[in-house]
Amino acid sequence: MRRSFAPSMKRSLGRTEAESADDRNNKKKVYTAPPVTEEKQHLERPATTIFKVVWGKISTRKHKIWEGDGLLEVSGRSAILRDDAGKVISNASGLKLDEVQEGIQMVVGSKEVEILERLESKAEPCVTSSANVATENKTALNEPLNVDCAHRKFKPIVSRSANDACEDQPVEPLIMKKLPFERQFQRNSSNELAEVQVPTSLTKHLRPHQRDGVAFLYECVTGMRMMEPPGFGAILADEMGLGKTLQCIALMYTLLKTGPYGKPLARRVLIVTPSSLVDNWDQEITKWLRNERVFTFIVGPHKKLKLYAQSPHIPILIISYEMLAKQIDELESVKFDLIFCDEGHRLKNSDVKVFGVLSRIECLRRVIITGTPIQNDLQEFYSLINFVNPGVLGPYQDFKARYETPIVISQRPGVLLQSIELGIERLNELNAITGRFVLRRTQEVINRYLPEKHELVVFCYPSEWQTEVIRTALTLYEQSKGSPTISPLQLITILKKICNHPSLVWLTGNSGQESFQQQLIELLPSWQAMRAGDSAKLAIVESLLKDLLEKQEKIVIVSYYNKTLDMIADLCQHYNYKHCRLDGGTAGPDRSKIVTAFNSASSDTYILLLSAKAGGAGLNLIGASRLVLYDNDWNPANDLQAMSRVWRDGQRRPVFIYRLLTAFSIEERIFQRQISKTSLSGTVVDQKRNLNNLQFSDEELKDLFTFVDPRHVDGCLTHSLLECPCAGIGMAPETPETPQPLNELDCLLQEPTGGGGSPWYLVGRSGGQAKGRTKYALKMQELMRWEHHRSPVSESVLEQLGLSRCSDKVVFLFRNIVCTNK
Repeated sequence: MRRSFAPSMKRSLGRTEAESADDRNNKKKVYTAPPVTEEKQHLERPATTIFKVVWGKISTRKHKIWEGDGLLEVSGRSAILRDDAGKVISNASGLKLDEVQEGIQMVVGSKEVEILERLESKAEPCVTSSANVATENKTALNEPLNVDCAHRKFKPIVSRSANDACEDQPVEPLIMKKLPFERQFQRNSSNELAEVQVPTSLTKHLRPHQRDGVAFLYECVTGMRMMEPPGFGAILADEMGLGKTLQCIALMYTLLKTGPYGKPLARRVLIVTPSSLVDNWDQEITKWLRNERVFTFIVGPHKKLKLYAQSPHIPILIISYEMLAKQIDELESVKFDLIFCDEGHRLKNSDVKVFGVLSRIECLRRVIITGTPIQNDLQEFYSLINFVNPGVLGPYQDFKARYETPIVISQRPGVLLQSIELGIERLNELNAITGRFVLRRTQEVINRYLPEKHELVVFCYPSEWQTEVIRTALTLYEQSKGSPTISPLQLITILKKICNHPSLVWLTGNSGQESFQQQLIELLPSWQAMRAGDSAKLAIVESLLKDLLEKQEKIVIVSYYNKTLDMIADLCQHYNYKHCRLDGGTAGPDRSKIVTAFNSASSDTYILLLSAKAGGAGLNLIGASRLVLYDNDWNPANDLQAMSRVWRDGQRRPVFIYRLLTAFSIEERIFQRQISKTSLSGTVVDQKRNLNNLQFSDEELKDLFTFVDPRHVDGCLTHSLLECPCAGIGMAPETPETPQPLNELDCLLQEPTGGGGSPWYLVGRSGGQAKGRTKYALKMQELMRWEHHRSPVSESVLEQLGLSRCSDKVVFLFRNIVCTNK
């Protein structure tokens, strides 16, 4: 059953003493204790146990209204209730400490409380005189007792988390920067500022880079980083696995609790996310704020948005992009103080409906969360910037004339030095602006928290059947040129199917390819049954599954095609391998159940089949230590996102990530363009556009559709393009001291390299110091620092990788070992 509220909401819907019958049924206890006299309160007492609570008037209402936060001090059989300022507001006696537990509601004197969290403190000194007690209370209560302050004497008892660096050590407080004088004068004539501190309940879970991220976001949404022109938005562009969600939750909860002037800066928060991640956000908020009385409202088919407007006690609204467009009229009736847009690269096109819908919401504080802020060109980057901080870069035409055109021209081969210099000048100028509200960190910052990772690019020999089907398809295409039978881009899809397994030509088809596929089938021998050996990639998967079953390791197999997942599922069923699957047909509530069950150490399901299109985002699959990317995509960001699912916080085993490519085929050409110095970044397919939008020149099509007979090739085409002189015996040819950006787009997210050697914008140019390369020369820092293994690959390497059973299927192997600094 779909859960709409966090567990803390359910606890607050408890019952009172008047409903004792229901209490017995629900096993929820309500205790009433008589008040104690002042004389008894000052008697000598044992060590005090302190609980964090919320309190209010005694009420029989089902949905209680709490008046504030407080502390309940239980000493022996006595209890004292204090408000968040430390003032005693009620007391009681006759309690049993072991009966005071988290989650229960109880009456303390004239007030009713709900126990949120148990806190422990040192034993208190004995008190024998009321005068001493008064003095002690006066000293202690002059300072507010904020239970989230790091200077408190006690520490929450919480379960350990994968994100905890060291739970038992003292937590350094995370205090936000104060507003500058100009902003104080504008916003508050008294200039009385409060100290804003991230609650310790979250601070203790934050890694150093996450603390920096929260502080950066706070300065952005309070306008400290953009005074002129004013701006309150931010783009959190960290790579996958750095904990962007936790950073945003920390910012959100801090602003719900307080602000630069002592009052909460946000009362209502809107989280917009892909539909597949709605439940994930709810679970993350519950995980980190389970004891903080923070409720969530999820908009769904049976929970309309108008109900949220009638629920002022629920601060967080979670809604999908799809649902948002349908209910925008109702959303305008609610005022939001903070907006988070997860997978925010969906807003890269300002013409799409959801961009207009979100832009209409009157909220200055907007945060985009995306691991791929730039996918194709600078116009998309401009759209993201213009959403979080409207007008900061002026109209698009001005942005294009001043920044986009000079930067793009400076990246073209053979341009004048003056054009290069102008491009660098404008790039640095743009960096200075965007650096104030765009935060980008790479996965390098968390390497020391993670186990070793082996990245592998495995080039596989095409089978005889694959070779025959590819040749026939290309011949038929050449003969049908100029006819409407099939377009080049539809042929690309067919060739990719053949690379996965030639039987998919018989098993799949659509209206645009049906006639061509039918002609192709008629020219080929009849297909009888699928065999793993008819595709080297499937044979490698078969071998790997057998090896991992013996090693008792779990594996995730990722593909962009459901029919390919069907084929691998048939393979698993043939060998009675227990597996599960997550794709576009998986219902939202079932996604989290599948992931939880798969990650569980007690589960005997060791194979997860994952669709890269429907399930490749927002998933932590740390139960597996191996991942196979069975096919590739034109957009390298999609591949990187899919491959990042297993090497994440909480992983304990060494990780192996396999990219399987059919050698000498279109898959190898796609891979080359992904990492090419002159990649198709301006024309590559975008996540939401139809493939028909791609445009290729005749020369590029000829190159794409060139199939090299494996019998006439010695080695690997990709290795040849590197012009690498190594013998392919497992050594890394060279290791650049400083990794270089892929292209001018990446330079917007990191500082230009310094030091000796050619600058990044001259690497590979005819006028630079780097050696000239072919048109599709690969970036040196991508593969020239990896190990190169030529067939036959060392048996010891294959055994470590679980590929010893299929050594004859491997043409060439690139391996990059990421070692951690633990």
